[in-house]
Amino acid sequence: MVRFVPPAHAERSTSAPEFVLVQTSASEGVLNDGAIRRAVFSLLTIHGVSGFQPDPRTSPDVLWYKFEVTGATEGTEWASVGVVVSGSRQYQIAVCAKPLERWRDGQKQCDEVIRSFQPGKLSE
Repeated sequence: MVRFVPPAHAERSTSAPEFVLVQTSASEGVLNDGAIRRAVFSLLTIHGVSGFQPDPRTSPDVLWYKFEVTGATEGTEWASVGVVVSGSRQYQIAVCAKPLERWRDGQKQCDEVIRSFQPGKLSE
């Protein structure tokens, strides 16, 4: 797992309310809807879900699933967008989160981060 945070949060990078997170995990085949949700829920402290849906980038070999969730870190609420990309041997989750009070402006940046995300090899 790799977690990126702004310099202001560097000293507490694992508990910052603003972050970009990428996790790679092994899997035995492409994940189904339930497994995708469990993977995301086990990764983040989630308070609310506004959507889990297949992403148009899905192909016969790789499943893309987009999600939007809210949560809290050390008392600061955040909103996020993310994507799960699942292949035959592993999956990756990418999440971009901003503090709730900055979400109106931050959502555009997070949407672009997730839109431009390119996973590594998922079938090896």
